[in-house]
Amino acid sequence: MEREYEEQGFFRFLPSEGRELKCLKPGERNVNTIGRIIEARQKELITREGARRTVVEGVIADYTAKMPFFSWIAHQQLEKDRVIRVENAYVRRWNGLVTLYLGGNTNLYEAGVHFPDYNELNKPQKRTIGDIIRCRGAFDVIVEGDILDDGDRLVIDDGTGALVLVLRPEDEQLLAFGTPVTVRGNVVVMGEEYVLKEESLRIKDSRLLLSELVSFMARYTGLWWR
Repeated sequence: MEREYEEQGFFRFLPSEGRELKCLKPGERNVNTIGRIIEARQKELITREGARRTVVEGVIADYTAKMPFFSWIAHQQLEKDRVIRVENAYVRRWNGLVTLYLGGNTNLYEAGVHFPDYNELNKPQKRTIGDIIRCRGAFDVIVEGDILDDGDRLVIDDGTGALVLVLRPEDEQLLAFGTPVTVRGNVVVMGEEYVLKEESLRIKDSRLLLSELVSFMARYTGLWWR
């Protein structure tokens, strides 16, 4: 089911075989979808036969999610801020991230529909950990939760699930057990684990810290504070 956006900002459903980007999973084939190109950059590869080939890497987005894409062909439609309809793509995991692949049998068309603008779609979306795990990863999302220790690792837990948290070096000393945080980043699969790689981090307002900590301790120790 596809949503077509009208000028007033509302949408209506259209019967279609189109898929939302959210929850596309590795291994899916014959994927049809529609999205706005957020980033697109060409680069040159050397094939096994020694030939030079121009490919395109970037990010595509719809109202549900942002997702990396890789195109084996430098289609002219793959330009920043253009809304395109994609037919017969496939999905794989690249560097741990769910990625939309455009192959030799993929067709691209400029989509004549009203769609959210570039600035709106370029924002990260807030997701629960349970939802992210169900969808097998996520790109550029915001996660809120509490910090746990798991041996020599940090874990973020929001009550719906838990992710291993990998911080930037400058943020590694900021967090302690029970700290409520908001983290922006990518959730990748490493081995059998889901890992949130931080791009930015914010510790919640200190005025909320006590109540958050009380709730956290009640959830994980079974003690009720009064």
